Amino acid sequence: MSSNFPLKFFLLFANSPKEIVHKNNINAGLRLGLTLLMEEYEVHVLLTEEAIWLATKQEFQGEQQTLDKFSKKAQDDASDEEEDDLSFTTLELIEGLISFGGHIMTCKSSLTLTGLKAEDIIEGVEIIHLHHAVKVMIECDKVLVF
Repeated sequence: MSSNFPLKFFLLFANSPKEIVHKNNINAGLRLGLTLLMEEYEVHVLLTEEAIWLATKQEFQGEQQTLDKFSKKAQDDASDEEEDDLSFTTLELIEGLISFGGHIMTCKSSLTLTGLKAEDIIEGVEIIHLHHAVKVMIECDKVLVF
């Protein structure tokens, strides 16, 4: 497989994963980022504002549903048979991004906004000042907002 580096993608997430209206958008963005990494593109992710909750440890996220379980169509199509859930929770997607070499960042101001502490954030997420994220974003070829 040929390397697609140095093509760089910057994915910006600001919406709250706690609000049901944003779940599909957030999942799509995280899955896109993971797919880009598997295709050997460079991916930088900024979780800002309420999106910082995506990078918190399991005890802060409560019970998560996967997109398969969440979608209305999946619920409407459900039968008596137990079907395998083939999608991932947002925490699993964030951990996948990290394990495939994605650069996951959150800003210190988002910690302040949400009342979270650095130790509440999962390992592998870099806590930065927003001006650093802007420098990374400027160096990227594509910026996608979710």
